[in-house]
Amino acid sequence: MTGQRTLKEIHEDVPPDYYDTSLKTNLIQRVYHGRRFKKISGMVSKVNGPVLDIGCDGGTLLEHIAARAQAPRVVGIDLSDEAVAYTRSKRPDFDLLVGDAERLPFRDGSFEAIFASEVLEHIHHPEKLFLEVRRCLSAGGYGLVAVPSETPLFKFLWFLWTRFGKGRVWHHAHVQDFGGKALDHLIAEAGFRIVQDNRFLLGMLRAVKIAPS
Repeated sequence: MTGQRTLKEIHEDVPPDYYDTSLKTNLIQRVYHGRRFKKISGMVSKVNGPVLDIGCDGGTLLEHIAARAQAPRVVGIDLSDEAVAYTRSKRPDFDLLVGDAERLPFRDGSFEAIFASEVLEHIHHPEKLFLEVRRCLSAGGYGLVAVPSETPLFKFLWFLWTRFGKGRVWHHAHVQDFGGKALDHLIAEAGFRIVQDNRFLLGMLRAVKIAPS
């Protein structure tokens, strides 16, 4: 863990329109993230209540989630003021705020579905995020988290990507490793069970749908 750097410092080099721009201008990013968004969106169930995306960043995935869930209220939270402002500029219909994933500013049982895609590897205390998800999730609701699988292929490509070209803005951004059973243990300890478990992009990304035990 790189505990000497704050989360804002870890992400300060990443522009808020990073994904929107990359999907338009970079073929590798278009293929990788296009596949990621499609697979994760396919795990999203339609809901009747509000949904929350933790670490919404520039809102690219949140837009896919909103279209699939058809929720009456879509909420996004991110640590970056710039990311929230950018997302608000293109989606004023979303409720967006700046906040800490480890201390969510919502009442108990506020959301029918909560998402955290490629967020856990960026925070210092992922167990706190899971406990907050458990607290803020309504009875009968579900969560969906996605993390890098930390396979040898992922680690090799991540090393190359973060040291050359545009990927250098993500250098030092990962402070957690979710190889092995690390994610499973966090899920169980927070009082969740796994209801759907998918690995894709050559096994480099793992997406897990969870529900209260």
